Amino acid sequence: MKKTLLSVAFFFATFISNAQCNPVVSFSESFENFTNGPVSQNCWTGSTAPKLSVATVSGNKMLQAYSYINPTEPFYIVSPELTSIDGNQALSFTAQPATGSAPGNMLIQIGTMTSATDFGSFVEVGTPFTVSASQTSFSLNIPASNAHKFIAFRIVADAQHVASLIDNINYQPNLSIDTPIANTFKVYPNPSADKKITIAGSNLQNDTSVIVYTLTGAKVYETVIESNSTEKTLYLSDLSAGTYILKLQSGDYSTTKKLILK
Repeated sequence: MKKTLLSVAFFFATFISNAQCNPVVSFSESFENFTNGPVSQNCWTGSTAPKLSVATVSGNKMLQAYSYINPTEPFYIVSPELTSIDGNQALSFTAQPATGSAPGNMLIQIGTMTSATDFGSFVEVGTPFTVSASQTSFSLNIPASNAHKFIAFRIVADAQHVASLIDNINYQPNLSIDTPIANTFKVYPNPSADKKITIAGSNLQNDTSVIVYTLTGAKVYETVIESNSTEKTLYLSDLSAGTYILKLQSGDYSTTKKLILK
């Protein structure tokens, strides 16, 4: 009984929650704004050292994953909460063996979760990635999920003291994905030099909500295209030049597009 209680206490001690974090539409994380040490910063959560930590390597901040003495015991990296997982975005990241790592393989299984600490809700997406010197860039499409709001990395290894470095985790619109609503709308010009864009639609059966978000998830513009309209021009001169996320929602379908204002 005492052993069980200690195990439970250790399990909860390995995760530190982030309070007051607002859901984001997408993210692009290089970890340069993190402090060396625990991963649970800036609305990210994860296992604590020695399994997982933020470290500076060759002048760059990265996540260091370490199998320690219990390599088959999973540990996790969990993203900030997302406004939705709509099937129109892709996850990408880089990973490589750390200098001084023991021989062995580290496996990264991507999945989605309902909350940052509900690991029983983890649903695998695709097959595990094996970190090796020959392949350092990884990507996959994340399928739609109504109930899940977090992207998670579940990590194990096949030997003790295997270490890997993980960096540049991005969850961004996948412009190669075609969905019914994606094929219905055209957005132009994009990039826009005068911060004026036109959204042209066809065969609209429902009113369509149009929302513009910053890359950190802040809503900065919102309007509606009525079902009897074929196009709408957005005047976005109040927004700073940069990259935004444009989300269109019509009935049961939604799509996200990257929007560039100059």
